[in-house]
Amino acid sequence: MRRTTRAVAAAAFAGGLGLVAAAPAQAVVEIYDISDATRIAEGAAITGTYTVTCTEGTDVFVSLTVTQRVSEGRIANGSSFEQWTCEGGELTLDYEIVPFTMAYDEGPAVVSGFLQECPTPEQFCGPGTQLPLQVIEISDEDPYLAE
Repeated sequence: MRRTTRAVAAAAFAGGLGLVAAAPAQAVVEIYDISDATRIAEGAAITGTYTVTCTEGTDVFVSLTVTQRVSEGRIANGSSFEQWTCEGGELTLDYEIVPFTMAYDEGPAVVSGFLQECPTPEQFCGPGTQLPLQVIEISDEDPYLAE
């Protein structure tokens, strides 16, 4: 009886090690090349692009927030959210942000954000990554592109 218990325990332990060894590597997602923004309708919205690399078959979530001091200490800010299943490699996406309370002005603004990559069949994704603050420039829409 004692040998059977040890054999079962050893098999379970070895099986457990096999499961750990077979677990997928930590998913890696990266965001870069966040472009400057273009004002639309006198600052009622802004648009730009960013690039993401991700692992094929994972679910990716990206949140970007653009914050700008517009006048007398007042703040314009808004957010953009995207979620998709990654097909692998690099992807350039548009961000379109409508400010919550005040229009954006021309000038510098700060982009902050959060990104997360989750294995598709998993229920738990982990903590994700806060993006470092990045300064972008907001400018008026190019009149030649609007035509």
